[in-house]
Amino acid sequence: MAARASQHDPYRTYKFRVRLDGATIAGIQKVSPLGRSVAANEIKEAGDAFGARYNPGMISYDEVTLEQGWSADSTFEKWANQVMTLHNDPTSAKGYKRTVHIEVFDLNATPANSDNAMIRRYKLHRAWVSKYVAMPDLDALNGGYGISSVTLRHEGWERL
Repeated sequence: MAARASQHDPYRTYKFRVRLDGATIAGIQKVSPLGRSVAANEIKEAGDAFGARYNPGMISYDEVTLEQGWSADSTFEKWANQVMTLHNDPTSAKGYKRTVHIEVFDLNATPANSDNAMIRRYKLHRAWVSKYVAMPDLDALNGGYGISSVTLRHEGWERL
């Protein structure tokens, strides 16, 4: 039996969950893309008139931005404050690098079968807050929602 076309269609990306050290963070509305790049190391050989050759070099990982609807949840603020204490007392800020999981679910998932409907899961290693936006733009003429955000630096990610 031939596969249905819908089985090969790209997954939609609007049903996801972000967990920090095992706890789900409520109200996450947007996650920036995960990316990495590999620098090219130029290698020159004596007598090679055709030019340089290249080998893979250092790997760098893009920062990840998480946007959260303004709410009573203070998880990101506490984490950002913990990183800020490094300037005052470097020995007091323990555990500021944390593990972050980003999980993407099938659209047909329900809370009862959410474990079976996970289609992708990524783990960010030793992430820490490099930028924290606590308060959104305030505009009396616009009826929008308040969004706070954190930008995370990390030491790599992997698909689980």
